[in-house]
Amino acid sequence: MCTGNVARSPMLAAMLDTLAEDLGRGWSVRSAGTLAGEGDRVSARTLVAMASLPEVDASFLTLHRSHRLGVGDVAWADAILAAEADHVRHIRLEFPEATRKTVSVGQLIAEAPEGESLSAQVGHVASREPDERHDVTDPAGGDQSVYDDTAAQLWVIARQLAFGTRA
Repeated sequence: MCTGNVARSPMLAAMLDTLAEDLGRGWSVRSAGTLAGEGDRVSARTLVAMASLPEVDASFLTLHRSHRLGVGDVAWADAILAAEADHVRHIRLEFPEATRKTVSVGQLIAEAPEGESLSAQVGHVASREPDERHDVTDPAGGDQSVYDDTAAQLWVIARQLAFGTRA
């Protein structure tokens, strides 16, 4: 989850899809935005940032179209990983049924106990107040270096999620 579903969440989705395939994991990943318009393309800067990560298959991002989180997405998801604490608050307010499964991905990495299932880790972090210190940088309006830095930040997070390591 991010705001417009044209940078952070599509980047992380591509990363997690790549890792799931590489590691033989049965993850299904969707990306959405809290305030996304329907049908917007990812920015050219997002595509360039992802091209700088040759380990990630980001080819589908040229086909990606933004999507706003809806009731069906919330029902489908076992966990909702947001880019920012404000996204977590927004989702919990709009979809109270998602409260126990919605966390900031950065806070999950920083605070979840190692060695537990993802569901247990999400539950642990969801019981806490969302913390802005763990937000993933929003590259919107930034130059290419900001997009590149955000992609690099997300790649670290994606690998930590996939391999169960923490910061």
